[in-house]
Amino acid sequence: MEVVPLSDAIGAEIRGLDLTQPLDEGTVVAVRQAWNDHIVLVFRDQDLDLESHNRFAEYFGEVGKHMRPKSIRNESAELGPNVMLVSNIRENGKPIGSLPDGEMMFHSDTPYRENPDKYTTLYAMEIPSTGGNTIFGNCYLAAETLSEDVKQKLAGRKAVHVFEYGAVTKSGKFDRDNGRWWAQPVFRKHPETGRTALYVSELMTEEIEGLPEDESREILELLFEHQSQQKFLHEHVWRPGDLVIWDNRCSIHARTDFPETERRKLRRLTIVDENPVMMGEPPGLEVAAQ
Repeated sequence: MEVVPLSDAIGAEIRGLDLTQPLDEGTVVAVRQAWNDHIVLVFRDQDLDLESHNRFAEYFGEVGKHMRPKSIRNESAELGPNVMLVSNIRENGKPIGSLPDGEMMFHSDTPYRENPDKYTTLYAMEIPSTGGNTIFGNCYLAAETLSEDVKQKLAGRKAVHVFEYGAVTKSGKFDRDNGRWWAQPVFRKHPETGRTALYVSELMTEEIEGLPEDESREILELLFEHQSQQKFLHEHVWRPGDLVIWDNRCSIHARTDFPETERRKLRRLTIVDENPVMMGEPPGLEVAAQ
């Protein structure tokens, strides 16, 4: 097994493993360490059926269930409750999967749940000739490089994450009574690395609790711009047979646009977090205050 960093900020390619075969305990430990070190791991040229994909995911915890729309009743539904197909393919006018078309803003997966999934694994089956790339951001670095006054303002605060991808009511506010949302720490401590990440995203974070609305929106816009700086990012260009896995506790990801006339199909399994979400201290704030 060889670990090859993909950028200074985030990501590594793992070479020398055939994931169609079971992994021994030492290899699983080595992959987990590489995951903690690099946040995003890429395995190229894998021929993974669902059984092999699921076996790999289970090395790192319980595979999570996916709540798909009722309108999806064909191929995606037949794969069982743990599988999400990320695809723009339609059969009889209905999508076979979720998140079908176009670009997506930065987000992490399932932050609107009390216990978000810790890992996402995504396997590429059909890829368009251009676009549909995934851009990953290092949220440790984003937290560490915030200004001290912003760290002070956000210390101990929570942010509201909403499932409806920014859906609002007629009043211009998200629906607290009927929407699916949860308030999570702005600074999230990772239970394995002990590091603190900035846990907000442009797609899903609606407000900072305890701040006036105008101030909350202003500081969120600052955070979104800050965490999307190129120095924190790596863009993955997909090929069929890629398995890409990432840690949602310390990263964000976005999707670039792609031709709607070309097929795109990937299989997603997520992994449940056995730890509760932990509030983290803003990195470096204690030192700066002395």
